[in-house]
Amino acid sequence: MAQFCILVMRPPSSNEEAERMCSLVNKAKEKGLSTSMYMLGDGVYCVKRRQERHLGYNIRAAIDSGSEVLANAKDLQARGIQLEQVEPGVKVIDDLEGAFVEDVMENSTRAISW
Repeated sequence: MAQFCILVMRPPSSNEEAERMCSLVNKAKEKGLSTSMYMLGDGVYCVKRRQERHLGYNIRAAIDSGSEVLANAKDLQARGIQLEQVEPGVKVIDDLEGAFVEDVMENSTRAISW
């Protein structure tokens, strides 16, 4: 199956941006692509539980639809986000950069950075 990867490095500064980001993932799913979202740097703020309604809803919907959502453990720690504060279903890993590069090089047909 073809794969779509998105690298999110920006914080959720508005619901509109969150909706746009998750809309890209949903459109990829509709086209039959498997999807992965990698949260790096300030992007880890996107996976924090109990966000404003649209961001939290869209991240939850992406996970529930089968998208893989990963967050960098060191960036969560640096921003004081505890594991209990992360949306259930998000995979927290140590080498997110390496996992992203490997996924893009070996599996993905499309990749974007946000």
